[in-house]
Amino acid sequence: MKNQKLKPKIIFLNQGASPLFRELAEELARTWNPCVLFTGNPYTLKSDCDKSLVICKAPQYNKKNYMTRIISWVKYCFCAFIKCMSQPSDSLIFLTSNPPIAGFIGYFFKRIRKQKYVMLIYDIYPDTLIKFGPLKENAFIARLWNNMNRKIWENAEVVFTLGGYMADTMEKKCDFSKTTYGKIKVISNWADVGWIKPLNKEENHLAEKYGQIDKLTIMYAGNIGQTHDIETIIESAIQLKDKDSINFLFIGKGAKKHLVEKAKTEENLKNLFILPYFPEEVVPFSLAMADIAMVTLASGAECLISPHRIYYHMAAGSCIIGLCNNSEVSRVVSKHHCGCVISPGDSEALTKTFLELHENKMKLDTYCKNSRNSAVQYYSKQNIKKYIETMRKINAIPE
Repeated sequence: MKNQKLKPKIIFLNQGASPLFRELAEELARTWNPCVLFTGNPYTLKSDCDKSLVICKAPQYNKKNYMTRIISWVKYCFCAFIKCMSQPSDSLIFLTSNPPIAGFIGYFFKRIRKQKYVMLIYDIYPDTLIKFGPLKENAFIARLWNNMNRKIWENAEVVFTLGGYMADTMEKKCDFSKTTYGKIKVISNWADVGWIKPLNKEENHLAEKYGQIDKLTIMYAGNIGQTHDIETIIESAIQLKDKDSINFLFIGKGAKKHLVEKAKTEENLKNLFILPYFPEEVVPFSLAMADIAMVTLASGAECLISPHRIYYHMAAGSCIIGLCNNSEVSRVVSKHHCGCVISPGDSEALTKTFLELHENKMKLDTYCKNSRNSAVQYYSKQNIKKYIETMRKINAIPE
């Protein structure tokens, strides 16, 4: 087959490759072509992409429960292993923590045929499963996983991650001076600021469809999961249920979505709307509905994950409310004066903030403008160049 005859410069392994990762893979493929992306994301598989990047179908990520997740991880890794085995040994393997057990593939091929690999860490495992899942810290599998992480990370050409708080956690587990790059490399995520941008509600067909033109729209979009403080937003929606001019929009799915559905039904919350994920081409209109965007982290998650959705909301020109402890989210919000940071669980402070911004439009507008300007200046696709510069510096791919 045509794809099998390719001799890719880079093999990208990302089971759930989002549009954000596809943008990264495409830009690297333009620099070092051809490249292959092996993913199970159905939207990415259907997308049009640069001809220098070939997207190959892989087993899809199944988030239904912990068992289906593990099974889908194993299926993906098995197929990815076979895929890499059939490719030249001088192809660079670009691994991600999606799935979190994929790192062994790079380590195996480096040991067997001296093949180079780099890693991009989105979420730190097994820590996330220990903090929010069924895994115990002193369990054999947790200790084995941490030991393997150390070997995998130290043998990489370079390990990338998304924020300083995550980097601090990882540096306690591993000696990154043993990598070719010599240290962990932090590169913030980004948004396509030409695609995601502010849009007046009067010109937004979704705002009209969902009755948001004359409302203060508070949005939570993305994974409604265990690592996010959803409960505090729900409490605030209950406290504001009689305030017709303030609406809450939840877009997405996840382990805590049932809490939102339950509250809407039991509390008769006419101010709360639950919407599914929108198709990619509609995302700019959905995000532009938000006057206020919620970016949340449950206590304990601040050093384990770094939500990329914040940069999309900033690009759309929304005020950011970070519901979190000290984290990458709080750092961004404070540095760029684009919103407020509130401690997880403090629904009274959150409600008070919503009411204040509802009454003080000038303050809200200032936060919104600061969001957009900061996204354009610091969190655009220009950040992809930092990956290219780093990989060139260590000659990860001979040119």
